[in-house]
Amino acid sequence: MVVHIPIVLLLLAALLQLVAVFRPSGPLNWLTLVVALGGTVGAYVAGTYVHPHTDGLSNAAQAALETHETYADYTVWLGLAGTLLKGITLWRPLKWLEGFTAIALVGAGIAVGLAGHQGGALTYLYGIGPRGAYLEQHEEGSADGNRHEHKHPNDKH
Repeated sequence: MVVHIPIVLLLLAALLQLVAVFRPSGPLNWLTLVVALGGTVGAYVAGTYVHPHTDGLSNAAQAALETHETYADYTVWLGLAGTLLKGITLWRPLKWLEGFTAIALVGAGIAVGLAGHQGGALTYLYGIGPRGAYLEQHEEGSADGNRHEHKHPNDKH
């Protein structure tokens, strides 16, 4: 469920920033900053701490997973850029800077949408995830993808 946080928040941040470009407002600018920060942190957490690890994917599913991860990386970086730019615009409200902020946040919204589309394909087209299909199973730790170790074929343990 954590993956839905950045989807909603980054799309909302992009929309709020587009409004702020044409109708500047102090409260709207602060709201945009908070929403963009929440979406960016959510994207980082989703991609770093709570994503499941896969095993036994077909070549097509592996390619879709790699595309999904690439878009997720773009989401984090564009979200971070947009959040930082939005913070700067609070201190220095320049129209051109608001425009660059909008570009970064709209880019983050597009990237998170594309990552979500690939995530949906992984789930519904390739069957990854439902009832644990193609997910690494661990005897210890939680099933949320967090607090586990990877065993590689070259490990001597």
